[in-house]
Amino acid sequence: MLRRRIAYLLALLGALVLRVAYTGWLAGVVLWWVLALPVAGVLAALPALLSCKVLVTAPKEEVTRGSLWGVQLTGRSALGLPLGRVRARVEMANALTGERIQKTLTWLQPGGGGRLDIPAPSVHCGLYTARVVWAWGLDSLGLFWLPLRRGGPVRLYALPREAGEELPPLPPEGEGQLRPRPGGGPGEDYDPRPYRPGDPINTIHWKLSAKREELVVRETLENVPRQLLLTLDLFGTPGELDRRLDTLSGLARGLLEAGRPFRLVTLDQVSRELTGWEIENGEDWRACLATLLSTPAPPEGKSVLDLAGLEGAVHIGGGEGDG
Repeated sequence: MLRRRIAYLLALLGALVLRVAYTGWLAGVVLWWVLALPVAGVLAALPALLSCKVLVTAPKEEVTRGSLWGVQLTGRSALGLPLGRVRARVEMANALTGERIQKTLTWLQPGGGGRLDIPAPSVHCGLYTARVVWAWGLDSLGLFWLPLRRGGPVRLYALPREAGEELPPLPPEGEGQLRPRPGGGPGEDYDPRPYRPGDPINTIHWKLSAKREELVVRETLENVPRQLLLTLDLFGTPGELDRRLDTLSGLARGLLEAGRPFRLVTLDQVSRELTGWEIENGEDWRACLATLLSTPAPPEGKSVLDLAGLEGAVHIGGGEGDG
């Protein structure tokens, strides 16, 4: 483009010299003709520029982390008109790790449109969003870059590798904790406790009340199955996040294949509040994983182990004291 601009400036300089040296009408026509060239070049390319859209597409919606993937940059005029040269910048950003990849490409676009493949290794887990940052097209004379319309972004998930993790010790099916049944009712298991105003008369244990010389009632208990609790620290370097998500994905797959639902808890590093998911099937796990991969994870943070009330959980993270 620089050479074209230099050539045009030389032509304009020659027209001015001719106009000064020769006062005839022909010199004026040449000068006006040279001055009108850039306008004519823009007007000639305007239909193709206005009808062209540059957009990025992804052949796949998800890949396993570490595998090669890529997007396609496409530019095409709706009128089928060619463009001399198109330049665009594409950005791919990982929502989980914050890493960004930018590529600037230039190509000649024929009337049928042009397409470029942009390979990009998905090194780390996360939700990648690819978008066209800007796109420009040259006018017919190649003197000016003019903006082109851009398409919307596309998303691609880089999934964990599902490391083959050994399942933690699981309680037998049906084994759980006895807890008071809401609303009471009949049952084989019960705990005696002092009478409270409002307790039904038929729940009073008369023999035990006579022995203790105070009213005692039967509080019906029910067996509540124990739910396995997993905790995840969602902070750290991209490599640490990959290892934790690989471990978590392997455990989730093993538990679901064994028919054992579980609960996953993470700590929001901004609000310092716990976030939990009840995982009972593959659909629940996919929705949970999609949320995890799209949540920004800072390099340092507070471990979920620093909070009370999570004893007995299977922890996946850096341990206590991190951050």
